[in-house]
Amino acid sequence: MNNINQIYPCKNNVGAFIDLDLNSVNESSINIIKDAINDYGVLFFRNQNLSSKNYIKFSKNFGKCANYPMLKGLEDYPEITVVEKKPEEKLMFGEGWHTDSTYTQKPPKFTMLYSIKTPKKGKGNTRFASQYLSYDNLNEDIKKRIKDLKAIFSADGPISKTRDNRMAEKGTGIDPKSLFAEHDIVRINKHNNKKSLYLSPGHVTKIVGLKEEDGAELLKFLFEHQTKEEFIFSFEWEPNCLAMWNNHAVLHNPVNDFNEHRVMHRITIE
Repeated sequence: MNNINQIYPCKNNVGAFIDLDLNSVNESSINIIKDAINDYGVLFFRNQNLSSKNYIKFSKNFGKCANYPMLKGLEDYPEITVVEKKPEEKLMFGEGWHTDSTYTQKPPKFTMLYSIKTPKKGKGNTRFASQYLSYDNLNEDIKKRIKDLKAIFSADGPISKTRDNRMAEKGTGIDPKSLFAEHDIVRINKHNNKKSLYLSPGHVTKIVGLKEEDGAELLKFLFEHQTKEEFIFSFEWEPNCLAMWNNHAVLHNPVNDFNEHRVMHRITIE
């Protein structure tokens, strides 16, 4: 049996560290993780030793592995997408604030990222912005204005250029312009009734039902608000760490400040 020893909340409760060996979780620890990810938005597990097989096994405690439409997964483990930056590359996959696969009709609820090869500590951090805090800190007039609004999310949004290198290597052939979806921009987590702002700056192209100029002005305000420093925790990677986050509750942004080889294994959960 392997019980969680401690949960260590990060600054402003944006995320939390959990001391646990993910190779030997039990039902009790999985339930604690489920509660914690709903409360904190993102969780961090250091000093892991996960094989691809055990990584997938752990991930299935939280739901069905989602298909990533843009890239082929590992040959023997198609559930795992390789997120890679090579030393000579300028752009990094996923660079820029976003939440994952919002252009699908049912975006993945959870994302897991496991570090295989990382630059020196302090470089290539991933920044996470709490959208619970983002929503809570909007004034009441804005909350009323956005309560019933929807946005268009597109795979051909601003972030699409960051996946060009990987798509050239192992793309599925799907045209990004063909993938788009409409979603509410305010989410309510049914587990704790917390509201969050659900907008992905890397994918959103417009607000539904607003004049273009009014929609663009509102999006500019909300995008800037979502990523205020007081809502952010920056996670320092090293090999064999797992970050797991609720895509409805946080944005993330990998920092492109290195010229070393970085390899991460990603799983998303429906």
